[in-house]
Amino acid sequence: MPRQAFSAEEIIIQKQRIMDEAAQVMASEGISQLSMRALAASLNMTAANLYNYFPSKRQLFIETTQRGYELIDNYTKEGVTHAEEPREKLAGFLKSAVRFAHDWTGYWELMVHPPLQLREDLASDEGDLTSDLRQRTSDRMINLFTTLLSRSGVSLTPPSSHSSMPGIDGIAEQGFGPDTIWVRVITLLTNTHGLIDLYNHKMLDGFDVDVPPLIDALIDSSIDILLPALNASSPEASQ
Repeated sequence: MPRQAFSAEEIIIQKQRIMDEAAQVMASEGISQLSMRALAASLNMTAANLYNYFPSKRQLFIETTQRGYELIDNYTKEGVTHAEEPREKLAGFLKSAVRFAHDWTGYWELMVHPPLQLREDLASDEGDLTSDLRQRTSDRMINLFTTLLSRSGVSLTPPSSHSSMPGIDGIAEQGFGPDTIWVRVITLLTNTHGLIDLYNHKMLDGFDVDVPPLIDALIDSSIDILLPALNASSPEASQ
């Protein structure tokens, strides 16, 4: 009796299983070491069967990157769900991003350090499956920081277009240049990215401390780059 074909839902589940295993292999062996044949073996399936789901390694990389953005979006949404104050929301966002990058190192590496050839392919590919997700992630980050800054006493004007950053009113009087706030935001994100790399490459283990609390403390202190300076000059702080 011939085997019944998988349903659409079963195919999605199987593809997610393949991508999750690929992410684990990339985390342990490196992106460049991932081969379709070795991946198929680790999944106890034939290479021919694997190619039924992903016709090429490039397509596997693209769809795995896409799933990575979906996963980090879920992590960060959960991270800010129960927070009320701006600092708590920002800490929840950053800590959940670090947790995602550590839980799913392979996804993180593929998202932020894709192979050069794949990056070049995507730059010239009109069917880039990850560009919309990257933009949505960036928009969500900008919206979050805009909300937090507004609630911290910085007056923001709406962006002049969908693709531009919100403007900042009156910050010259507070001692900030026109780009300083967003420079601080980028500095905070850069620090978090560096912290993720130190964490994932086990560089923090040499400090002989419990690493997860150290991560939380480092994120909490790095938030001082942005929020306390603003709060010090905000109307709420002077009351």
